[in-house]
Amino acid sequence: MPDKLGNIIEVFPSVQGEGYQMGVMQLFVRFAGCNLHCRFCDTASSWDIPKQFPIYPWPGGRQILLANPVSPDRLFETIDQMYPLKAFHSISFTGGEPLYQHEFILPLMEKFHQSGKKIFVESNGTLPDEIKTLMDKVSFWSLDLKLSRAWGIKGAVIGKHRKCLQLLPPSKTYLKLVLDSNDDPNEILEDLSKIPISEFAVALQPFYDGGISHFDWDCNSILEWIALLTPIFAQVRWIPQIHKLLRIP
Repeated sequence: MPDKLGNIIEVFPSVQGEGYQMGVMQLFVRFAGCNLHCRFCDTASSWDIPKQFPIYPWPGGRQILLANPVSPDRLFETIDQMYPLKAFHSISFTGGEPLYQHEFILPLMEKFHQSGKKIFVESNGTLPDEIKTLMDKVSFWSLDLKLSRAWGIKGAVIGKHRKCLQLLPPSKTYLKLVLDSNDDPNEILEDLSKIPISEFAVALQPFYDGGISHFDWDCNSILEWIALLTPIFAQVRWIPQIHKLLRIP
């Protein structure tokens, strides 16, 4: 039976700009489509499927375009020809929501594993069945906790977050909690009390889009949030999106 075809937005080399692996060099594969349509999504362009997608070059190379939908074989072979895969810490599957195309990414993960590369998955943490299918193939997980009012989906994802975190090992997973400077700490604490988070590390990340910026935060408000959440997580760090400050992809 042939592998399922998939839809991609772009492939590009860069450094991880957020979370606990910030600063490592990764190859990013951005998948099209998402099961959520959050307000202020910073990759809303990934909701639509382009007819073609770019594979941006390694220094000294040239950009090429591939057509959607693409097969796992075609995508991996092109990536393998364009990049020195040994140079990357890991391959980042991002989106959109990569697990939305789990039947496509499973054979793609296998090909990267055969080349000796580890897989890093950034997910919105709302697809537990898909996580169960793929969890043995993933070396590192970054799961969003969509609890901020600014997302516009408050309360709709808590049960799904709970199911996802019951599946994932804390040793391979960190959580990302994006915060609006106007979020109510008591509401966030109430939502967190419904999710099994105590063994996980969390990266607190300020909203950047929709007119909200890093500069809405002062030192006192940052320290208050860290102090508030430290007792209920295994580890808490305040980590803004460095790639946006540096204006790199």
